[in-house]
Amino acid sequence: MKEILKNKKVILMFISFFIAIFIFNFFRPVDMDLIWNYGFSKNVSDGLIMYKDFNMVITPLYPMITGLLMKIFSTNIIIFYIINTFYALLTLIVVYKLDKKIIFPFFIYFLFNTAPGYNTLSVFYIFLLIYLEKNNKSDYLIGLVISLSFLTKSSIGIFLALPSLYYIRKPKKILKRLIPFLITNLLVIGYFYFNNALYDYINFAFLGLLDFKNGNGNYNIITIITIIIVIYITREYLKNKNFELLYILAFMIMAYPLFNTSHFLLAIIPLVYYLLKKYKNLTNLINKTALIFICIPILALIINYIACYPKYDNNLFKYRYLQNEYMPDIEALKKYFIDNNINVDNVYFILMNSYLYKLALNMPINEFDLPLKGNLGYNGEEELIKKIDNLKNGSIIIVNNAYYEKTDDGAKNQSSKKIYDFITKNYSTIGQFHKFKVYVK
Repeated sequence: MKEILKNKKVILMFISFFIAIFIFNFFRPVDMDLIWNYGFSKNVSDGLIMYKDFNMVITPLYPMITGLLMKIFSTNIIIFYIINTFYALLTLIVVYKLDKKIIFPFFIYFLFNTAPGYNTLSVFYIFLLIYLEKNNKSDYLIGLVISLSFLTKSSIGIFLALPSLYYIRKPKKILKRLIPFLITNLLVIGYFYFNNALYDYINFAFLGLLDFKNGNGNYNIITIITIIIVIYITREYLKNKNFELLYILAFMIMAYPLFNTSHFLLAIIPLVYYLLKKYKNLTNLINKTALIFICIPILALIINYIACYPKYDNNLFKYRYLQNEYMPDIEALKKYFIDNNINVDNVYFILMNSYLYKLALNMPINEFDLPLKGNLGYNGEEELIKKIDNLKNGSIIIVNNAYYEKTDDGAKNQSSKKIYDFITKNYSTIGQFHKFKVYVK
């Protein structure tokens, strides 16, 4: 950092990176991953207890840090974007320290994978670990970073810990890495214990992972490409014994089990870094045209933003626009509540998009609002059905008109058909509008 701060050109470069990342993400259309990540963080900022007051499958560090920062500054979505842009910038600073020559080509690829969320923060950890290993930094520090990775996304943290087994013949070295891991996790366990949420933490963040894998696994052409890449990285390591390849290989777990485009492109970010270092001619060629690759997508997004203009204005979507697929849903829900004089405190959404609708309508989040397979803890679908069955009489439940086995992109639908069928078979329908059906207990 001292070296960076001494160089005005480098400072200007990182300021440009920051602005580009913020613009690129802020002007992109809203998606559900963004809404969920914002919602988790906002819940923390609003004083809700993770896993106890709302469910999520990730470990708690990302919403905890982001939520606390939002509590200090504002829960406005602009602040959320700014915080996440800093997370992405941390990765670029570390990559710059690793190899200055590849920073522009790397940034071009990385820019398209900086969507606000815990995955972007996970990318920072792997590059920080590579940097610490290459510079023989403290094993205690390496252990701390592995722990932070685990507390951000448990599967990534577990796999990033595996390269440490390389030192199996040096037990003291592994012990030094294990100590900060144990201390930080004990602190987190203590936090949830004193908030009467320890079982909920274990249940949602760990016991539900098997259901997530079984319920959401997609096996397709991306699966085959991922396997080929894993074989390539393994062969590269066997040839040159480059230690950073162990971390790059470990990070490929990011693609599993969804095997969709976004998770795959995230999983190969460290591989892109490695290939840019290996093929210097390609890197030099991209360096000559870097500004074009950076400016064109940003300008396209700005033009799209201006053309669409903000269509929905509340604290969440201020200065943003919602794409047409969401706007009619929100307006239809709002109209239904007003026309029928419905008390929204008695309304439960059992929908994949519950967070989007509730945040747009300024309704509080609760434990029913992420009814997705794998996000419900051990035996989660049955447990949520029990909670629905225990709702007080007169409770209103809103579901989709029909259940679809696949999403629009052909992937498995993460919504639970078992929960959907329980509601539609056991409760009386009292209305239907837009694409929603309304049931009453």
